[in-house]
Amino acid sequence: MNLTLLPSSASKWAAIAAFSATAFLSGLALPTTARDIPAAQSWISPLPGARPVITSYHPESKSAKRGGVKTPKGAHMGVDFIATFGEEIRAPQDGVISYIGNVNKIPIVVLTHLDQLVLRRTTYLPASTDFTVGHLVAQGENFARVAPIFHCARPCLHWGERIGNKYSNPMKHLGKAVLLPRFD
Repeated sequence: MNLTLLPSSASKWAAIAAFSATAFLSGLALPTTARDIPAAQSWISPLPGARPVITSYHPESKSAKRGGVKTPKGAHMGVDFIATFGEEIRAPQDGVISYIGNVNKIPIVVLTHLDQLVLRRTTYLPASTDFTVGHLVAQGENFARVAPIFHCARPCLHWGERIGNKYSNPMKHLGKAVLLPRFD
């Protein structure tokens, strides 16, 4: 399932709009009884197996501007899993690759998910991919690899989530985390 688009901004938004319209229209045929309603698709971890979390999601109350986005000062707006360089990253939910680039010289890949008509994006860094913006990914599909750049004191994968323009803790989709002592 590969959708190749021109790398222009207009074509990016056209792909997202087409993806959103298809998902919306497919939801118009609603079930008629409660027993016909399918269970919501569970999320999966972007890395296979049980993974210790090096740094957890922890927003703080003081505000600062980072990259034009208002985020709490000193906050960690995602979770860092122990990983190995080159390890495959899999989609926790169906989505489309909506951004590939660098943030503070660290390569990042962003997936956009349609969740009950809410704009939900998940971010992965350091990450690299052979796909292009607009590539549709199915849950569990390997879409990127952990890039050989240190974001943490040891190889890790940062997984973040934004719902609209607000940060959210992606771990809420997976259950309890296993925290390790801080590594310096």
